[in-house]
Amino acid sequence: MSKMNPTSSRTKSVSDRQAVSLHEAVDKIMRRFKLEPGMLAGSVYADLHVNDVGLLAVLAEPGDWNVRKITQALGAPFSTVSSALDRLEKRSLVARLRRPGDRRVVYIKLSASGIRLAERLRATQIETCRAMLAGLPVRDRDELIRLVAQVAQR
Repeated sequence: MSKMNPTSSRTKSVSDRQAVSLHEAVDKIMRRFKLEPGMLAGSVYADLHVNDVGLLAVLAEPGDWNVRKITQALGAPFSTVSSALDRLEKRSLVARLRRPGDRRVVYIKLSASGIRLAERLRATQIETCRAMLAGLPVRDRDELIRLVAQVAQR
């Protein structure tokens, strides 16, 4: 199987706005349909469960995250989120914290290494989207993004 070079001259013609827009739409589809990303040895996805990837993406978004909010964002049961948190906490990618003023709620945040991994995942996914878009005529790219976003919302 040949590797696609995401930084080829062909992909450079795809704007950052288009690549990011498609990434956001595909990310929603991945969450909605619980699709597993390609798990290739040596890739940024190595040793990550599909639920870990989704959880990292959610936690990278701004906000005060707790398990209830995460389950809502992912549309996943508490047990699924809890298992993913356990895996990521063992790898020092997330931390569970209590605030001194509110000890009832456990907040979840990415560690420094979790932030770096989430950024690498996002960058890899955006470059993959750039490569996908590069295969289309420029006039068709926004239509694909619109259609994928429409599918993600249904």
